[in-house]
Amino acid sequence: MAVDLGVEQPKRTAPRALHPPARLRRPFSAGVAWLARRHSLPVELGLVTVLYAAYDTSRGAAMSGVGAAVAHARDLYAIERSLGVAIEPAVQRAAMRVPGLTVVFGISYMVLHLLATGAMLLWLHRTRAEAYVRMRLALLTASVLSLVGFVVWPTAPPRLAGLGIVGTLSRAGVAMNSPTLTVLYNPYAAFPSLHMAYAALTGYALWRYARRRWVRAVGAALPAWVVVEVVATGNHFLLDVAAGLAVSAVGLVLAHATVTANRQTSRPQATPHLSDPTPSRTTPGGRSDRTARDPA
Repeated sequence: MAVDLGVEQPKRTAPRALHPPARLRRPFSAGVAWLARRHSLPVELGLVTVLYAAYDTSRGAAMSGVGAAVAHARDLYAIERSLGVAIEPAVQRAAMRVPGLTVVFGISYMVLHLLATGAMLLWLHRTRAEAYVRMRLALLTASVLSLVGFVVWPTAPPRLAGLGIVGTLSRAGVAMNSPTLTVLYNPYAAFPSLHMAYAALTGYALWRYARRRWVRAVGAALPAWVVVEVVATGNHFLLDVAAGLAVSAVGLVLAHATVTANRQTSRPQATPHLSDPTPSRTTPGGRSDRTARDPA
């Protein structure tokens, strides 16, 4: 038999959920909400500048591990050979047999990457605000994920991995190993392929938001063109391309979720509906006028 000694027992409380402090949640939420809106062109260009500064930082980190980058490239090629998809030498040989094709690929590699992406963003910025935000967030997310890959797992392109695959951009008059170009790009940032990620997102935007059929057809064909282009020029393995597609897909999913959540939180709340908003007034008989009008 339990004996009550008159001592008040402490109340058991459920364990408190672990949440980030409010001082951390508020700036993060404000930052996400800011990114989920379209801003003026100068502000949007500022975002690009910040992204390039981060990219330049990753370039310095990757350049310090050239040996590791070459080893990673050979590991990727070994995985492809085990899977039976090491098609880079065959694709390059086939491209070289077509007169002028490697020159076209070289010009496309240097120009189309940023030109098509920039044109797509400018078009959406002027015509479709929400679509612009969605694609800008997707590109930003894919770029950040790629930057992490460049720093954590630097990878040499096939043309620098000593696998018998050459760099064909010199046929288009581009010396990728010149001191001038190595200042502007990271030669050991092949995995994942940002060329592929940007092409996939640009192609998706053209296919999804364009009205003219030929523009949508260009959007559908762009990723396929870039796959052949980056492999034939000796700049990416097939697994680099697959990783680029993966980060673009993740970026698109996260961008869609962010825009949708921001739309729901910024939507004004509906006011409660009143069947008869007329204020109640007391009649001389002591009843409200609403009661007097209702057929009790």
